[in-house]
Amino acid sequence: MITIYKSKINIPRDQELIIMNDWFFDKNTVTKIDDKAKKAIADIDGCSLNSRYKIISKFNGAVLDIDKLSTGCKTALNIMYYPEQVFSVNECGDNAISYIYQLKEGNVYSSYPIIPFINIEVRCVDDSGQRIIKDYGELKDWWEYED
Repeated sequence: MITIYKSKINIPRDQELIIMNDWFFDKNTVTKIDDKAKKAIADIDGCSLNSRYKIISKFNGAVLDIDKLSTGCKTALNIMYYPEQVFSVNECGDNAISYIYQLKEGNVYSSYPIIPFINIEVRCVDDSGQRIIKDYGELKDWWEYED
């Protein structure tokens, strides 16, 4: 399940916080792309993976370089391939957030509440420690609580 950090001070020192998801994807994740990326690319951006470095656009079927994926899709792929790092989801849209919150592992950070309208089960970390949240309302309350 995804672990959510709402404060940078709660991120363990042995985990790096990645803020520039596009840059991280282009320099690191792109070299790891394989078949497990297909579902994320299709679900988030509506594109299909054509080859390791090419996607097929949902708009006109054009073959594009993989760096044309949305920041949200790149963030989801970063999390999938580097679950030990913490990735900012501040630039992600609802489609990417919904996908990310359903991943089996990974770490995310956001400086403001990001709550999808899906069935959730996430680990939340704040000054009080960790807890598992499985409900939209409970997650909303957690975000609104000031540490």
